[in-house]
Amino acid sequence: MSKVLIIGSGKVANVTVRQCCAHPDIFTEICLAGRTKTKCDALKKEVVESGIKVITAAFDATNAEKTLLTVKIFRPDLIINLAPPHLNLKIMELCLHARASYLDTSYYYPKGSAKCGLSEQLKLGDKFEKAGLTAIIGCGFNPGVTGIFVEYARQKLMDRIRTVDVIDANAGNNGHPYLMNSQIGKNVRELSCPARFMENGKWVTEEPLSRSISLTFPEVGKIRAFMMDHEVMERLPAIAADSERLRYFSSYKKPFLDLVQTLGSVGMTSSEPITVSGLSISPLAFLEEVLPRPEDLAANTTGKTGVGCLISGEEDGKSVAHMIYSAADHAKCYEQMKSSANDFMAGIPAAIGATMILDGTFRAPGAFTVEAFDPVEFLRRTEEAGLSMKTVKAPRISEG
Repeated sequence: MSKVLIIGSGKVANVTVRQCCAHPDIFTEICLAGRTKTKCDALKKEVVESGIKVITAAFDATNAEKTLLTVKIFRPDLIINLAPPHLNLKIMELCLHARASYLDTSYYYPKGSAKCGLSEQLKLGDKFEKAGLTAIIGCGFNPGVTGIFVEYARQKLMDRIRTVDVIDANAGNNGHPYLMNSQIGKNVRELSCPARFMENGKWVTEEPLSRSISLTFPEVGKIRAFMMDHEVMERLPAIAADSERLRYFSSYKKPFLDLVQTLGSVGMTSSEPITVSGLSISPLAFLEEVLPRPEDLAANTTGKTGVGCLISGEEDGKSVAHMIYSAADHAKCYEQMKSSANDFMAGIPAAIGATMILDGTFRAPGAFTVEAFDPVEFLRRTEEAGLSMKTVKAPRISEG
């Protein structure tokens, strides 16, 4: 029986809170904390009938003194960080001061930067280990479940993994060019930076959007996905060690690609700070503040999204290839949880990871990425929560 502080009041938090409230045997009290307390209050009303005590608090992670006071008053066993990833390090340090375990859904990125800082989070592992605390980093879907898929294939489907293509297939439609797989800043970073993949143990880079694949993604339909750099690539080489090739692809529709390319042509995708009226801000950080967030468009989004891993390798001396994936329907997710399919797929794993820490299934002090969990047990719990894994014969892909 545990107390949990959930930082963040967006649509991913909406899903995670609801799923946590489905486990009164594990969660005795939840504190919802965010910059906008009224959003936390509204979410509290949505889960009031769960029987779990839910309280709310205003929370500004940039104010260290006030946030530490809030945490010390509530005294959580675990902090689930659903705030923007540039706050990850601050909240991990907060956990160490408050003696609480930690879980997030995305790797650390400095605000407005295109450089992933996962290594900086993992460096805090020694401090968490000495404190007897657990930190789970990247327990969303992508990163998160995609790593679990590869670990599952390594343990259960293959003697050796040869190649992995992680494919994010968002076939939704909301009538706007802003159909985003995640926050605008993250999308811009991935589309504007050189595409990066690993081949024979070495990193290779290519021009942005220079390579694509076309395939029929199960349940989603025909897509064209572009190879790009993605935070998943930071950890994939450690999971699929000795593999020959590791790549990441994401599907984007032409109007959104045109928008990003236009913004890039006038310097608006730069992460380098500039001074405007005495204030220092990067154009990319500015975009993150003024363009709509995916959760703001969820109510009118239809269609499906799917994320999977196309994995080839060897089993008993024979070549094998599998597609392991999950898919969700935008309209159904909004009807059931007032979230998009993307938010549903990110929010459920966070709650599952929290249950595995708090019920003692995972007992290990230190800082870990999500594939440290037993993949079979993790996927069993996500399926119980309505996010099922499916394994099918690898679909045919054509490269462009």
